[in-house]
Amino acid sequence: MPRSRSPLRSAALALAAAPLVMTLAACGGSDSANSGDSEGKRAAGGTERVVQTAFGEVKIDGTPKKIVTLSDVSLDTALSLGITPVGTSAARGAEGAPAYLSDRAADIPLVATVREPNTEAILKAEPDLILTGPDLEKSQYETLSAIAPTIVPAAGDWRSSLDTYGEALGKADELDKKIDALVERAGEAGDGAKGTGVVMRWMPGGPIVMNAANMPTAMLEKAGLSPLPIAKDLGKQPHSDPLSLENLTKADADHVFIATLNAEGDEALEAARSEKAFTRMKAVEAGRDHGVDGQVWSSSNGPIAMEKVITDIEKALGK
Repeated sequence: MPRSRSPLRSAALALAAAPLVMTLAACGGSDSANSGDSEGKRAAGGTERVVQTAFGEVKIDGTPKKIVTLSDVSLDTALSLGITPVGTSAARGAEGAPAYLSDRAADIPLVATVREPNTEAILKAEPDLILTGPDLEKSQYETLSAIAPTIVPAAGDWRSSLDTYGEALGKADELDKKIDALVERAGEAGDGAKGTGVVMRWMPGGPIVMNAANMPTAMLEKAGLSPLPIAKDLGKQPHSDPLSLENLTKADADHVFIATLNAEGDEALEAARSEKAFTRMKAVEAGRDHGVDGQVWSSSNGPIAMEKVITDIEKALGK
């Protein structure tokens, strides 16, 4: 059942709609006015384009100047293209942007939590484009799209959301070149490596295996490490259920990349290192268990995160 719209959201829609009505009225005066407006759009740096999203087609005119990003990936993508958003969302389990982006995003105002956009703050930012994650609710989309064109990527592989953001920002070619270069670098990172690789996130309740369709495992595969069945058979699930230490054999790869998100996770990992079941894993016995940043390896797939993942792979595989 759809959520009922809160008074704040209704007010936001009214506030957002008022300038739109005024704009339409101003543009309806004459053909010459419309012609002048079109010339202005061309001069602003682009033509109208249509972006396919989870909620249908979204039309964008020219090159957006004031962007709001409401996910780690959209923030990462914008920053990688030299665009500083006018607003962004806090990362999962954090009070600000993802730590790996903190040096670039420290001065960007927060206009959303992980779960809920702050409509009033977004209105104040006056964006001309909003980029969200793929899990935005329809009711939230309706509110945001009344403020500015809102891009919600459709479900797909790790690269599809990046392609959608690139189109929306009018920088598809630039982003493609950047990603292609990183994929090529990942292919060289293994330096002839063979075997299997798995990405695990270590939680207090037990380790979970990340889906092989995620960017880090895709980069490991490019580097020569094949994913395990437990990671390949997850379908649309982002990760497996927690594994007991007794069931770690399901994740017993030649290389294990262990991601933690917080201090509790670090403590759990240290505790695991004292468990026989953990130390008997072939990767651990061979010294091929690698601790990595969980925000980068399990929560993002933008170009900046990609570069960090590939750097970690190069280090782990000895290049």
